[in-house]
Amino acid sequence: MKKMHKRICLFLALLMTASLFAGCGEAAGDETTADTAAEVVETEAETDELEARKAIPDDLPDMDFGGYEFRILTYSPKTYEVEELTGDVVDDTKYDRQMYISETYNAEIKAATSAGIAELDAELRAAVTAGDDAYDIAIPHQITSGPGFITSNLILDWNTVPYINMEKPWWNQRINETINIMNKQFYIAGYISMPAPFCMFVNKAYMEDYGYGDIYSIVREKKWTFDMLTEMAVATTMDLNGDGEMTPDADQYGITCNNDNMTLNFMYSSGVLSVLIDDEGKPVPNTYNDKMLSLVEGVYYLVHESQTCIYDDYNTQDTVGRPAFAEGRVMFRTGEVHELSKFRDSELDIGLIPYPMWDETQGYYATHVDAWNGMLCIPVTATDPERTGFLTEAIAAYTYKYCIPAYYDVALGTKFVRDEESTEMMDLIFDSVVYDFGYIFDSWKGCTWTLPRMMGGNGSTDLASYWKGIEKTITKHYEDLYEAVAENG
Repeated sequence: MKKMHKRICLFLALLMTASLFAGCGEAAGDETTADTAAEVVETEAETDELEARKAIPDDLPDMDFGGYEFRILTYSPKTYEVEELTGDVVDDTKYDRQMYISETYNAEIKAATSAGIAELDAELRAAVTAGDDAYDIAIPHQITSGPGFITSNLILDWNTVPYINMEKPWWNQRINETINIMNKQFYIAGYISMPAPFCMFVNKAYMEDYGYGDIYSIVREKKWTFDMLTEMAVATTMDLNGDGEMTPDADQYGITCNNDNMTLNFMYSSGVLSVLIDDEGKPVPNTYNDKMLSLVEGVYYLVHESQTCIYDDYNTQDTVGRPAFAEGRVMFRTGEVHELSKFRDSELDIGLIPYPMWDETQGYYATHVDAWNGMLCIPVTATDPERTGFLTEAIAAYTYKYCIPAYYDVALGTKFVRDEESTEMMDLIFDSVVYDFGYIFDSWKGCTWTLPRMMGGNGSTDLASYWKGIEKTITKHYEDLYEAVAENG
């Protein structure tokens, strides 16, 4: 209450100052002072929000771990351990996190670095097979290791681990419902791994030039839909050189998208998960239904029929679609939030927005993260799950309170984005992340990857034939996974 009173008084004082200038006939000064007043109030609001974030209790008791080294097996070591202060705001906040854990709980964060996703899988398997307590937690590739670690009985159920409070904001809440088998939670996810969700970048000049208005208002009002995206993309496509053909290095396009994970994300943004969990805790495929049929047809039109899309191969997207967007010849670009840094030299007025909803009845935005973005698991050979849970919770809480604001409010927001609304959109995108059981446990069988695979080559809308070709394999795959969990108790 005192803080709010202070902010109101300051704002009134600034308005009084503005009125004095107005009395002296200083019109320009009036505008400047009013702008200053607004900026002060906005800055204080942001400060209050950060302070409120920091004030969320982690509910952890005092503890001394006697200098214990908390070992995190990862192929992304700098996410968890930084050797020294460098002046980079994000890295320095991670370093501060290490100091906090050390000084508060007398424990050291140590990243056990793996060379890659396959190597990490092999290293954890070898350690567990040998009965070696080599790691406290592991952050594996979601698809490569997701199902195998469970069926081989390599990891623990997080529900049995003390101190982990999945209701806290540093943990993804949706994963509790979507990534479980028989009420067992083998993986958890949250801000601790500093994820990079999928999003869209928009060339804001197109919004003005074509009379579409403020894209952020459209998003806020929950009118940002797949049909609207398609309409805008088609309307802004143009054969610039007049040769009668659309070529990525010369003409103007509505959207650029890769043929892999960025196509897949249209499924998640439309509110569809590829696998659902039934009342018995069994995974049930969910990609052969009326909504998916509509989605297949809609995406097919967007990326193939409309001629509005630079449809990149996953391995060449940096050399075709991204340059076209940076040059100002594309209205929308699909990507991940960290890709903002790759446009630092561009003169474009770039905005950041979520992928669209399927339609307005959906009522919420959703997005996904690539499989490289880590989930957390605990090897069954970890000798002290209580200590593991405690330190994992402590690290996650600090990351949420301090590292994430540095990551996107400071490093991404003020460094690369040209407007304040994009930081607001960043919050919306991060809060919209979903985790799909099928994505993690599909093992490339095809259920989850329906959209990208059907759009491959010249594309197809024959969902019935696609599903018929994979149904038996998919059904057996999930039955085996369910039975393996049941057998392991």
